[in-house]
Parts: sequence; C-alpha cells; structure tokens
Amino acid sequence: MLYIANITRLDVAKTASKLLEFSRNPSPIHDGAAIRAIAYLYQSKTLAIEFLKENIMNQIFARASDALFGDDLVNKKSIEGYLFTLFGGPIDWRSTKQKSVTKSSTEAELLALLHAATESIWWQRFFKEVGFDTNEKQVINCDNM
Repeated sequence: MLYIANITRLDVAKTASKLLEFSRNPSPIHDGAAIRAIAYLYQSKTLAIEFLKENIMNQIFARASDALFGDDLVNKKSIEGYLFTLFGGPIDWRSTKQKSVTKSSTEAELLALLHAATESIWWQRFFKEVGFDTNEKQVINCDNM
C-alpha cells in the first residue's frame, strides 16, 4: 500500500503512513484498518488522475503546503504535507511527521513551507532543464498569512 500511495494514489498516503507506524506490532484494529484500505483501493481501481487544460487558480504549476500542529498525541510532533499540480493533476505530494517538536502552529506551518519550497526549487530547476517555462511567480499556497 505504501508503494501505491507514493507512486499513484495520493488519496491513501495518510492511511498508508499511519498503518506503517504499527507494522511491527499490529493489533486486530490495525489489521481491520488495513483490510478496509485494501478494499477501498480495489473498489476505486478505475479512478485516474485527470489533467485539465483549465488551470487551478490561473496557475499551470500550483503548489500548496499545510501542517497540522501537534497531531501526534504520543510524541507531540506535527504532521506536514505538500501538493504540487501541473495542469490540474497532482505530480508530487508528501505527507509526513515533522522530525522536530514545534512550539506553535506558526512554527509547524513555516517548517512545512520550508520543505515545500525546497521541492518547488527542485521542480523549477527540472522545468528549466527540460525547457518548460510556466512564466509564473513561485507561489506556495497555504492557509496562513
């Protein structure tokens, strides 16, 4: 499931990540959650990523970042993620637990933006190398000012 989440199925990335935390010592609850996730994947196997000629928010290459402050109740680490779309279809995404404990939601959001900005720079360099110019400002959308 983790392979599928990383390669083609953005919609199960969080579920796969959470199940992976309990892979060494799963309980019957985790087994049931894994079975439900696999059933969901089977039922939705005909769904596909769709690329549109219409742009999202007038952007050819859209970037978004978000963080969930202190979501892990055990170690108080925040969850962060980003999503990059090209012509409306997702091309890069990540959802992960932050490596350090943040003291505020602002700090968690800024750390998430830093990681998204690093990936955005990589994509801009890749686009330049292959001769693809979006003629856009590099803006990462987030839910904070």
